[in-house]
Amino acid sequence: MYKQEKSANNYGMAAIIINNNNFKKEIKYCKTPVLLSFGFNSGLPSILLKRTADALSDEFKGKIKVGFVDSINADAVKEFNIRFFPVSVVIKDGIVTDKIVGSMCKSDMLKILQ
Repeated sequence: MYKQEKSANNYGMAAIIINNNNFKKEIKYCKTPVLLSFGFNSGLPSILLKRTADALSDEFKGKIKVGFVDSINADAVKEFNIRFFPVSVVIKDGIVTDKIVGSMCKSDMLKILQ
């Protein structure tokens, strides 16, 4: 399991944990593109997606904001009409431009993002 806070990991920086308190500031009104992954605090696919998000956070530092939402977070799930988990969305100017359903390794996610 991982803690629900921003902390260092094996890759360096961790993805920002998005909750109802920081959703608007970190995601909705963000000026840079956002990769936002939705999963649960348990279950292997969600845990693997969280690790990928952490790795990508370090890779794209300063270019793309990377966040992870525990899908109990009602605001973000409703805002982006998320129906399947785990899933990642690319957001530009508050609008979802791409959805990636399922858990992916870092190299596969990099191919999609570039």
